[in-house]
Amino acid sequence: MSNSDLRGVISAVTTPLTQSFDVDAERLAGHCERLLNTGCSFVSTFGTTGEGASLSSQQKMVALEQLKAGGADLKRHIPSIMTPSADEAGRMIAKAASLGCRGVLVLPPFYYDAPSDEGIVAFINDAMTRAGRPDIDILLYNIPRFSRITYTPELIDRLIAKFGSAIVGLKDSTGVAANAVMLAERYPNLSIFTGDDRVMPGLVAAGGAGMIGGMPNVFCADLAKIYAAPTAPETAQLRQYAGERIAIVDSNGGMLALKAALAAIHDDPAWLRAVPPLQGLDSAQATSVLTALGKTGFVPSKAA
Repeated sequence: MSNSDLRGVISAVTTPLTQSFDVDAERLAGHCERLLNTGCSFVSTFGTTGEGASLSSQQKMVALEQLKAGGADLKRHIPSIMTPSADEAGRMIAKAASLGCRGVLVLPPFYYDAPSDEGIVAFINDAMTRAGRPDIDILLYNIPRFSRITYTPELIDRLIAKFGSAIVGLKDSTGVAANAVMLAERYPNLSIFTGDDRVMPGLVAAGGAGMIGGMPNVFCADLAKIYAAPTAPETAQLRQYAGERIAIVDSNGGMLALKAALAAIHDDPAWLRAVPPLQGLDSAQATSVLTALGKTGFVPSKAA
C-alpha cells in the first residue's frame, strides 16, 4: 500500500503570521520541525486550523517554497487544498507535487449548495488535469460543518473508481465516532483519520490510522502516547485530559485559543495574530484559556 506510512498523529498546523498577515515562513518552519521532533508523524499546513481559507493560493505556495528553501523535509508535509476554484486547486496540487510533499488534503468545493456527486468528482478531476496529473497521493477532507459537503461512502466510491490508488485516505472532522469507525471498516485500504482527540482512541482500536487535528500543535507528545496505547490504563489520565482540553479550546475560539497557547509556549505574542476577519484573543481571554488548560496539566515551557 502506498499509504502504509500514513498513520499516527498529524498536526493540522496553525499558521504564524507577519504584521501584514502573510505567512511567517521562519516561525512556521520552526514550529513544524518542533512538532515532527515531538511525536507527529506528519504535519498538515493551511487547513482549517491553519486559516487556509483566509490565505490566497499564492501566499500558501510562496510559503511552501520558503519552507523547502529553508531545508524542511516536505516528504513529511501534507498541505491542504481549500478553494472552490479548480484552477487554484490545480496550481496548489502542482506546487505540492513539485516540492515533494507527501500528499495533499483536499476539501470539496464550497459555496454552491448541494452539488451532485458527479460535480464533486468533476471538480477534482479538473483540478488534477490543470495540475498536470502529478503522481501525488490524495486524502479527502470531510468537514461538512464548513464545506457543507459530505464525503459520503457513495461519493468516496465514485472517487476511488475515478482516481484509483491515488485516493489514499480521509480525514473525518465530523467528530462522530461511529462515522469514523464505519469508514475505517468499509475502507480498510485507506488511512482513515479523525479530527477529534476524543474519537482517536476508539478509531485506532478499530483499525483507523490516527488523527489529523489542531490539538497536536500544543499537545503532540501526549497525543502520540495515546495513539501508541489507545485503550491502555497508563494513558487513561491523558485521554481524560485530551477530552477536557479540546472542550476548552473549542469553547474559546478553537484555533485562536491554540494560538494563545503557542504564544505562551514560545513567549512570543506574534503567535496571537489571525487573518481578518478573525482576531487573536485579547490578554484577558488568553489568560482565561491558559488558566483552564493549566488544570489539565498544561505547562507552557514543557508543552509538546
